[in-house]
Amino acid sequence: MMRFMNCELKRFIVLLLSLVLLFSSALADTQQEETWVCLKCGQESTGSSCVVCGETRGVWMCIECGTRNLSDACMNCGLEKTASLTKEADDSRMQAAFSAVHYLASTGDPVYLTRLGRYYEKGIGLAPDADKAVDCFRKAGDAGYSPAWLYLGKLYDAGIAVMPDYALALECYQKAAELGNAEAYWYLGSFYEEGTGVEQNYAMALDYYHMAAEKGDADAWMSIAYFYLHGKGMDADPAKALEYYEKAASLDSALACDYVGYLYMTGSLVPQDTAKGLEWYKKAAELGNARSMYALGYAYQCGQGVEVSMEEALRWYEKAAIAGHPNAYIVWNAFRK
Repeated sequence: MMRFMNCELKRFIVLLLSLVLLFSSALADTQQEETWVCLKCGQESTGSSCVVCGETRGVWMCIECGTRNLSDACMNCGLEKTASLTKEADDSRMQAAFSAVHYLASTGDPVYLTRLGRYYEKGIGLAPDADKAVDCFRKAGDAGYSPAWLYLGKLYDAGIAVMPDYALALECYQKAAELGNAEAYWYLGSFYEEGTGVEQNYAMALDYYHMAAEKGDADAWMSIAYFYLHGKGMDADPAKALEYYEKAASLDSALACDYVGYLYMTGSLVPQDTAKGLEWYKKAAELGNARSMYALGYAYQCGQGVEVSMEEALRWYEKAAIAGHPNAYIVWNAFRK
């Protein structure tokens, strides 16, 4: 009887060990097959170490003190992993931010999914892949992130990385607008104003421009002003146009500030007033408008409303060149010698 019980116990132990080994093997297989993002090189991998750079799965480097960690907080300075990765992802250098962006996108965060889409679009850190880029934008948009739909709309609109498709662009802009995106309303207005993929309809265009403006898109007031200036679908009303141009400028539209400066400098729609023109140019320049920077350089070079000062002219030409004005570098380089 004792011998029988011992045999049964042995069988039970053998069976238990077999089940443990089987479970461990299945668990190991699952871990081997699961895809994860390496926080050192940013590439997708499987197993317990990165197949590209060899880093251990889950290891992250604290952006504050440089300590390598596995846990959710830095063992040296206490910084949370998410905080460290978010700071790293916000680096303006796309390559430096890549690993953190890719990881945060893998968690389903729509902001970083959108940014990952741009990495796929541009081929930074990853091979260019338009399909994966579109997939990222759509997932982010479906999660309620309107900038993803807006960006995808722009890609279809301009035919960047994908074939141009005005119907899809319109669909994306509409989805972004439904989520309250002001810029998307402006793009919808431009489609109806130009008759792009839809029947031209000035009334609908103006409605969309007004919706964009009311939601905070200052540049939309510029489009409304243009309608009144040129009488698109209405009687021309230059006074109303000027009102809307100045409204856009008062809301810190760099484009509007530059244009209002031009109006005063040339005496278009308003009595010529060089001093006011220069004031608006300076405000536009402070907001980053390269054309106004260039215009200020020209004003100081020629004594237009100010005393001639090549030193000041060169300073503004240099700023304009850095801001991307196409002719500023040529002028700056010619006069600085």
